[in-house]
Amino acid sequence: MSKHNLKVKLALAWEHSDEYKATVTVTTTDTCYHAGALKVGLPPHTEGTGLVEYLSFDFTHEGNECGQIVRDVSKSITVKIPSVKRSVTAYAVVNGQVAGEAGAPLPKKATHAAK
Repeated sequence: MSKHNLKVKLALAWEHSDEYKATVTVTTTDTCYHAGALKVGLPPHTEGTGLVEYLSFDFTHEGNECGQIVRDVSKSITVKIPSVKRSVTAYAVVNGQVAGEAGAPLPKKATHAAK
């Protein structure tokens, strides 16, 4: 079990075709968390299902003198998601360990109706 337990939020917006903008927000609890890359794919040692697209937001946690400051760290990524996928799950990963997750259904694609 990971010693890190972070709150994760996931927001999805359809852009065009099969592309969606995913914004992952992770609430860190001290100053020793450092955000890395947000990328498509499962974290290490995690199994998934074919109906879900997975995102991993990497963090490192270094040092012992950590100021207890809560802050939200957000990153966005544009993801091409095939129509067979039904939802997205985003993981916060700290030093290679899953520290939190959030899921959301894929938003409906907009139809260009008259305004």
